[in-house]
Amino acid sequence: MELQKNILLKQFTTFQIGGPAEYFVEISDLEGLKNSIQKAYQQDKPFFVLGGGSNLLVSDSGFKGLVIKIKNVGMEFLENNNQIKIIVLAGTPLALLLQKTLEMGLTGLEWAAGIPGTVGGAIFGNSGAYGQSMGECINKVLALNPQTFEIYEFSQKECEFSYRDSIFKRNNFIILSAEIILLRGDKDLIKKKVVEYIKERRMKTPPYPSAGCIFKNISIDKLTQEQLRQIPPEKIKGGKVPVGYLIDQCGLRGKRIGDAQISEMHANFIINLENAKAAEVYQLINLCKEAVLNKFGINLEEEIRYLGNF
Repeated sequence: MELQKNILLKQFTTFQIGGPAEYFVEISDLEGLKNSIQKAYQQDKPFFVLGGGSNLLVSDSGFKGLVIKIKNVGMEFLENNNQIKIIVLAGTPLALLLQKTLEMGLTGLEWAAGIPGTVGGAIFGNSGAYGQSMGECINKVLALNPQTFEIYEFSQKECEFSYRDSIFKRNNFIILSAEIILLRGDKDLIKKKVVEYIKERRMKTPPYPSAGCIFKNISIDKLTQEQLRQIPPEKIKGGKVPVGYLIDQCGLRGKRIGDAQISEMHANFIINLENAKAAEVYQLINLCKEAVLNKFGINLEEEIRYLGNF
């Protein structure tokens, strides 16, 4: 475990944006994680745990503290008739987990096709698509309390999964591993569905660096009747109003500041055309929030996280 100084974080994010971490370390086991946190405490520095770097916007000035890059990759498959239990480490890429489940003909993760990031990140933010989400296949999660270094086991219910949310966003525990339960299915049908999802995702996902969707879609139960009247019923999908539609209606599709642009392909994506600055992305985010609030009376909530000063 080697502590490095002033490492540019843009290389570790899907946005390819971000200044330097004052200190940076890559860890692949529990002892390395504990030692890293201990060093941060000793130097009175804040720390941030980094997974796959998706859903993250890092400040141009970087982060004054320690960034801990999780690289613990691994999974174990335990068979139990039609059910398969998978013990998977938090740093495992979601794409790798999906690949292994495809090879074994397991169903339940098809929605993850084309989604970047790690298993830990997917649990943290309860990633999802096509009406399904990570929380649905979770049986339990092991997480570290960074204050006491005790390890806790969270049942699916205790994870408090909801739309793009989990208890780990609030308790600051660090996800170590998870137990996932999937079912056996028809291999050909599973692969067919994954191929369909990848094709669909390519049609909607801009071919530029981004952090995925910037904002959470809006649940209709959070809107007033007056707000709902402004939304054509055919635009509501799965009980949610797509934020891309709202931003588009404000005339912001294609809006550009520097090398940051609200995608012309999907208005809930902000893309890095070449050398975008975090400050430019942040300006576009605030522009979207202000415009949607003024036009629809709706407050947008970010799906992405921020690291550093904005």
